Amino acid sequence: MFARSRTLLAQSISRVSKRSIHHVPVLNNEKHHLANGIEGLYSAKGFQAAWADYQKFLTLNLTLHTNGTENELKTPYQILLHTAKQTTEQHIFHYASQAHNNHFFMEQLTDKSEAAKTRPSRLLMEKLSFQDIPDVDTFRDRMLLLADSSFGQGWVFLVESEDKALKIIRCNNDGTPYYYGKNQSLDLNGGVDEGSFEYLNNLNERAAKKERDYSLPILAINCWEHAYINDYGVTGKADYLTNVWECINWDVVNKRVFQI
Repeated sequence: MFARSRTLLAQSISRVSKRSIHHVPVLNNEKHHLANGIEGLYSAKGFQAAWADYQKFLTLNLTLHTNGTENELKTPYQILLHTAKQTTEQHIFHYASQAHNNHFFMEQLTDKSEAAKTRPSRLLMEKLSFQDIPDVDTFRDRMLLLADSSFGQGWVFLVESEDKALKIIRCNNDGTPYYYGKNQSLDLNGGVDEGSFEYLNNLNERAAKKERDYSLPILAINCWEHAYINDYGVTGKADYLTNVWECINWDVVNKRVFQI
């Protein structure tokens, strides 16, 4: 009887030990950035707000919303994929998508002096040339123009499609680049014109047919206000975007591109 009780207790402890708490991931040079900021982009306070504070907010809410559910043991990436097609779990998708996007964005940043030692790879630029982007300056202008002209909050991504072609897309709000039905490329806060209406109908038809269509992010630009308001103020978005580009670690980005 005593042995059986010990076995049941051990099984109970094992189940409890598997309960998952979503933590803020540790970035390269995080201690340095928390103390000094990211040279050329963030002060220490700005980095604290854009990364540590916001990511803690996201992971805490993700833990609270997934505790005791089938998503409890999944990563934010796995959760966003699992909930992207489930309209009743939009609240969970929001925190998972934002947590993943913000981590993806911060992973590619480094001090300006270190970023200057890196360059987009030849493979990356060759792929971009098929999108009428012949050089790095044009690449920069396309990405930052789309980011600066975006109203409200969201993300701008360079993505690699299923056929390995590259393209630049905008994901409003908490949109994800992984699934076409949830990339939120349209800003529906205002009126919907005829072109947008046709686009939405096309999305519905594709989803109903369960079409396979995905893209993988290569580079991300964070357009949410929390990413820049501490250091740049309400009207400082353009300066922030310029500085983001100067602090991209291309060694990280280059490794995200598919290569044989």
